[in-house]
Amino acid sequence: MKRIYLLLFISALFIHCSEEDGLPANTQLLRNPKIDSPDGSLSPWVPITEPGFTLGSSTEIFRSSNRALFIENSDSLNTNSATWRQSYKGPMPKKGRKLVLRAFLKGENIELKGPESNVFVSIRAFPVEDSEGNTSGRYITTQSQILVSGTFDWTQLRLTLPNTPEEVDNIVVYLVMGSRTTGKIFFDDITLTVE
Repeated sequence: MKRIYLLLFISALFIHCSEEDGLPANTQLLRNPKIDSPDGSLSPWVPITEPGFTLGSSTEIFRSSNRALFIENSDSLNTNSATWRQSYKGPMPKKGRKLVLRAFLKGENIELKGPESNVFVSIRAFPVEDSEGNTSGRYITTQSQILVSGTFDWTQLRLTLPNTPEEVDNIVVYLVMGSRTTGKIFFDDITLTVE
């Protein structure tokens, strides 16, 4: 009987600790990170495009499975941008946990033609501000940190949100080709991991 009570106590303690700790380390928050849905769908990846860009998936160029996302632009005067986006709305990491976004990129003739030109990834926690009106620590991007240009083989781009903020309803990942950027960029093996 004492053994049963001890097991119940340990189980209750484990469940209580797990709830307080939020999502455990190494939890993957993105679905379809290898762009290999059995039905051929790109979901839950959503294209957001403006005139001049082509967004799609390639079954000829990919890194690990059988397909990769791409964004292409050939107009150096195009001031629009294009994005692949995915939202995570499940259980949130505990405040202070680190989120790491990793994406593999392959570039074909990427040229930067203006000050806002680049290929980048971003993480945004929503709502944009908390109940106190704070926006700090809710958005991070590689846009001005790492310049992506030229023709190159699969290379990992890594971005870290060092502290998950409080009051988060959903987290959105963006894969972006910015304004006045030409060429074709491929994305594959895109993960957002709790660390």
